[in-house]
Amino acid sequence: MSYIFYRFPLVLFFLFLFPNFVQGKLDKRQSNTLIILFHGLGNHAASFNTMKEKLEQAFPAVSVVALSSVEGMKSISLSIEEQSAINFEELSTKVEDLAQKSIILIGHSQGGLRAYAFLRKYEHLNIKGLVALATPWEGVPGARVDAEMLAHHLTVPVLNDLRELSLDLGYAQTDLEKQLILNVQDNQSVCLFPGGKDLIEGSAFLREVKKSLPNVPIPILAIGGGQTDFSALLTSRKRYRFKALNDMYTFFVVGKKHLNQYHDMQIPLYSQHAFNMLPKAKCNFKRVLIKDAFHSTHVLKIPVPKYKSMLEHPAVLHAVIQFAKTIVK
Repeated sequence: MSYIFYRFPLVLFFLFLFPNFVQGKLDKRQSNTLIILFHGLGNHAASFNTMKEKLEQAFPAVSVVALSSVEGMKSISLSIEEQSAINFEELSTKVEDLAQKSIILIGHSQGGLRAYAFLRKYEHLNIKGLVALATPWEGVPGARVDAEMLAHHLTVPVLNDLRELSLDLGYAQTDLEKQLILNVQDNQSVCLFPGGKDLIEGSAFLREVKKSLPNVPIPILAIGGGQTDFSALLTSRKRYRFKALNDMYTFFVVGKKHLNQYHDMQIPLYSQHAFNMLPKAKCNFKRVLIKDAFHSTHVLKIPVPKYKSMLEHPAVLHAVIQFAKTIVK
């Protein structure tokens, strides 16, 4: 200790007398930081409740705002560009001195693309980073599945798996079969609206994303889920393989052209990680895979096990907080 003091007497003297100085500087920097949360398609700001709470605990002086101006049907009926403009108007009324803030954007699913559109549209803001959670950078191949395709693939083995899963979960035998049919019908309807059209592979919006993404200067963290097994929805220890159902569902979500078969029950991993848009690794575009994370809180109508959905998974929360720490230094 005497040697250290001899070499650095003024530094140690300063730290001993002013133990709160460093923390004070950190608090001041945090108080000027704003984290903005963008919910997914058809969802609500409340979907971020757990993540918002964890962020506020990790960064007590940081302002965390979950945007609510395009909740529900607005995120479907409006284009992503229109939604980002409405989000900006909302934010401008909620946050004073917005242009003076250091900003971190966090978006889930369609909200990740809305956050990206926000980043591109409002370049005058001091945006320091973007976290994209299960974001369909390259679109949602599942949008191509219609009633005819579904009927063709509802083979006897698939129906047997669906009925086994339905019974194991305490539903009537044909409940999940009916729910799958309803889901396909709903998805086809959503794709008729601007917010849904923007998510279709090759849409005009996604073509613009493909052009601009390689040139974005700020750090982006793309967190993807890789849960492909329906047996993970069972809370009991019983494990039925559901191979036919898993294979069919993976084909619907991913498409047969892609070698990487990971998905999160809604979006293929290659899309979540923008593999084809950024085939070569970029130092400011980081990819993280959480293998057991589901896209949302339900698959069909089945509740996802606690803490396994993208916005509540402990590994996802940890990755988000660590990324934020690199900015709120």
